[in-house]
Amino acid sequence: MLLTQSLQTLVSHVDAHWLVTRTQYHVIEVGFVQKGESLAMLCAAIPYRESEAGGIQVLLVTSRGKGNWIVPKGKVNPGTTAAASAAQEAYEEAGVTGKVDQAAIMRVDLPSTHSRSALERKQMQIFSLEVEGLALTWPEMFQRQRRWFSLQEAVEIVKGSHLRKALRAFAAERVPVM
Repeated sequence: MLLTQSLQTLVSHVDAHWLVTRTQYHVIEVGFVQKGESLAMLCAAIPYRESEAGGIQVLLVTSRGKGNWIVPKGKVNPGTTAAASAAQEAYEEAGVTGKVDQAAIMRVDLPSTHSRSALERKQMQIFSLEVEGLALTWPEMFQRQRRWFSLQEAVEIVKGSHLRKALRAFAAERVPVM
């Protein structure tokens, strides 16, 4: 509480404020926001498994609009962590369950897609999710396709430079250097 009051006092002098996410046990800093600006918190999961040949495979889904290959992603749910929200998105969009890494692979600032809302910022945290189960039915099964790709194929086919960058970062931490 004292820390929160100190931060509020500090930032009131610079005409800005800290945006924080609160969970039951933690207060997590998620971004610095200027006065009059909003910050949309997004999350994504990179569902993966080890292939029979020993490589890494990544499960991609198609976007609802254009059918581009992407990773499951969405908004961070109020009252949950970004990692838990990413796992939920992976289930809803791809029908996978598994163990999500609590440490984000990366955090990305995204441009606002609304031209009239120059003061809206978006920040996405991207997590890896080791797939333990693949559902036969899932909430968005009639809205998306899902398919396993090798890690290299996923980097080449995924839509969005921030997602390619995240897949490369994921590859760097998973694939041993020879």
